[in-house]
Amino acid sequence: MTQPQREALFDLLSLSIYADAHVSLAEEDLLKQTFVKKGWKSDYPKDLFIEESFARAREASESDEAVFDYLNERAAVFTTKSAQKEACDVLNAILESDGMEAEENEFYSLFIQSLPMVK
Repeated sequence: MTQPQREALFDLLSLSIYADAHVSLAEEDLLKQTFVKKGWKSDYPKDLFIEESFARAREASESDEAVFDYLNERAAVFTTKSAQKEACDVLNAILESDGMEAEENEFYSLFIQSLPMVK
């Protein structure tokens, strides 16, 4: 994954937490593990990016339209089939970690729809 894809993935993971308005310890732990596993190859401080990512997700979660726009904007960064599949797999694992609620399932479906190569 490229650095912009890592950043987009973390933004999506941050937004996914707001899908069911419930952050479980399992989700939080998986999110942190994923962030560490994917690495960080940027001069921009990782901790600052994380804080800003959560702030962007909170702002986007204020309306369905904003969620949809943000989701599509971030999904556009995954330009290859393999990158899209990897993003789907990671997002799905996070959402399923504490049981996938209807809201999370809808969020995941919207993400899949924004990735034409995965369909």
